[in-house]
Amino acid sequence: MKKHDPEETELRRLRSRVELLERSIAEQRLTRERLLRLNRTLRMLSDCNHALVHSADESALLDRICREVVEVGGYRLAWVGWVGYGERGEGGEVVPVAMSRHEGGCLAGGENSLEGGELCPVAGDVASESYATWLGEGVRRGCTSAISFPLRGETGIFGALNVHAAGFGAFDAEEIGLLEELANNLAHGILSLRIMAEHKRYEEQLAYQATHDPLTALPNRNLLADRISQALAWAQRHRRWIAVLFVDLDFFKFVNDSLGHGKGDQLLKMVAERLSERVRQVDTLAHQGGDKFVVVLTDLRGNEEADRAVHVIREAISLPFLMDGQELVISCSIGITVYPKDGEDAQTLVKNAEVAMYRAKEQGRNCFRYYTRELNERVASRMSMEKHLRKALENEEFELWYQPQADLNTGRLSGMEGLIRWRNAELGMVQPGSFIPLAEETGLIVQIGEWVVRTACLQNRRWQDAGLSPLTVAVNLSPRQFRDRELTGVIAGVLRETGLDPRYLGLEIVESMVMHDVESAAAMLNELKALGVKLSMDDFGTGYSSLSYLKRFPFAKLKIDLSFVRDIMTDPGSAAIAKSIISMAHNLNLSVVAEGVETEGQLEFLRAHGCNEIQGYYLSRPLPAAEFEGMLRENLRLRLREEGESLPGRTLLLIDDDPLVIEALQQLLCMHGYRVLAAESAARAFELLAGNGVGVIICDQQLPGMSGIEFLSQVKKFYPAAVRIALSGYADLEAVTEAINRGAIYKFLTKPLRDEVLLETVREAFRQYRVRG
Repeated sequence: MKKHDPEETELRRLRSRVELLERSIAEQRLTRERLLRLNRTLRMLSDCNHALVHSADESALLDRICREVVEVGGYRLAWVGWVGYGERGEGGEVVPVAMSRHEGGCLAGGENSLEGGELCPVAGDVASESYATWLGEGVRRGCTSAISFPLRGETGIFGALNVHAAGFGAFDAEEIGLLEELANNLAHGILSLRIMAEHKRYEEQLAYQATHDPLTALPNRNLLADRISQALAWAQRHRRWIAVLFVDLDFFKFVNDSLGHGKGDQLLKMVAERLSERVRQVDTLAHQGGDKFVVVLTDLRGNEEADRAVHVIREAISLPFLMDGQELVISCSIGITVYPKDGEDAQTLVKNAEVAMYRAKEQGRNCFRYYTRELNERVASRMSMEKHLRKALENEEFELWYQPQADLNTGRLSGMEGLIRWRNAELGMVQPGSFIPLAEETGLIVQIGEWVVRTACLQNRRWQDAGLSPLTVAVNLSPRQFRDRELTGVIAGVLRETGLDPRYLGLEIVESMVMHDVESAAAMLNELKALGVKLSMDDFGTGYSSLSYLKRFPFAKLKIDLSFVRDIMTDPGSAAIAKSIISMAHNLNLSVVAEGVETEGQLEFLRAHGCNEIQGYYLSRPLPAAEFEGMLRENLRLRLREEGESLPGRTLLLIDDDPLVIEALQQLLCMHGYRVLAAESAARAFELLAGNGVGVIICDQQLPGMSGIEFLSQVKKFYPAAVRIALSGYADLEAVTEAINRGAIYKFLTKPLRDEVLLETVREAFRQYRVRG
């Protein structure tokens, strides 16, 4: 038996102890490193959880998590990616959305192979081929371990948390457990933030919808009130003015009715865009609904700045709007209020601006008006009228009165016009001019108009059944009625119900109604003509129709507007228009009716120039049905002057405001065989001239309202053949000389006047008249 060397034995023992110590030290170092790594991971998890609790933004949270993983956890690289899906829903790329890396860090990726490194397995529906590329690059940069944790939601995996480290076996079970906990917390945090973001977006959407108009995206009534309140507070502090402009598009209902609501909405959006470009950034443009806009002007020093803004707005709206290749031209009416004069709160300022806007519409539209306190009374009256008007049909408050028309060739009645009247217990007898525009604006005119047609047809048929002479009854169509696509059917139905022959119904259409849309108007008129009714163009001369358009419409009559008839005796322009209308109508084989005839002179003038019929107070005022029936039974006729009844070769007209002078001159001239007419004013003289063939006119220089020479100058334009003599107690030689040179007067006689001089002058004047004739 071999004996062991004691030294060798001791050496082996010492070596064993050293190896044991080294293993112990190595294990302690590994344990310490594991504990340090685990501690860093715990601290990282704590910091990440803190970030999850306090973050309000998803992007910022992801950046913070990746940074904490690298800086606190000590890993080389951390990134978060979202899962993308292909067109058929299969798994696609994991797209990085946040990343952090240690200086000199790496990119890594892979499926289930590491290409020289190692990868902790990841769910197959998250992994992609791009992982292999990233991981291979990471290995070359010293990242030899990577791990990926899926981020799961209720509908599945939506992303992944990826962590990369240096060295093999860098992740132990406890570390993986903590990282997996982080991934789960991160997924929950992301989903919570998304839910919060969705709620916030929803709340913002609700807030936006509560304060903005969905069509134009402009502030609505709610936001407008807040903006005005803010502007008022600012104006009070700085002692400035603000103005509220209430803008309403003129005839927008026509656009909606004729082109459709889709085009109307398109127009509103175009108007909103155009006004937004013109309004200052410090001001507010809001949409009140329908065709109404409100502009709030701040920091004003006077009305001039508001006037300039109004000009800009009106100019912007007046420019053509291009819709489907066609230009549409509109206008607007604007009401204006100014703080503090017209109100001290938002509601009052807007309400009063709207009142002023309606006043602008009443005064012809396409204009602007400032608010005045008197307008409130007008609006209150209007609201009261509208309230009663809505019940008028139901309460049978309307009446149809009739005004006759007479033939100027025979004097016989040739027709009648049905005119609506409204008798209300509270308002009394309301004139059509007061309630018809309101009925048109509110849309009630369609029902009221149908009642007028039915009542006129029914009454006319009753009179015919009673044996009275058949006459055509004419009724007016309103613009809204005329645009109603059901109009032809309504008229046909009324004729069928009442049994009235269509030729005894006339429909009057205002000139401006057919010129807005010529093609549609022509189609509607042809449909009505096909029913057998008679069509007339009412108020002719006040619009802008032309012969080229007029001949396309199947009208049988033109009605000369009363504004021309009223001034026909004193205004050469009105007389020329009336004569032109008559001539033009006859050339188009149309008959002419003059409305508003009130004097014999107007009648004779119109008759002399070929007018076919008249209507007006000279013949008769509008009458209730019972009184009109009495007129029909009495067979009323218009007395017309017989040919030869007027003798211009011996007829003389005296004009003097002194009845004693007229009486003396009449006696003298009548004794010598002259037919003498006398007038004390220019207006009466024009009447006599129109109804009588006057050869010589003797006029005093001093007349009420104008001089004798001014009157004779006017007479020359109407009756150039008549010989004109001026008479006066004094002589303005300059005026007399000028009048003679212009041909306004034939001679000038000075008072007192000897009889023989007057008689010789008159004899010579009639000789001159015969030469001119």
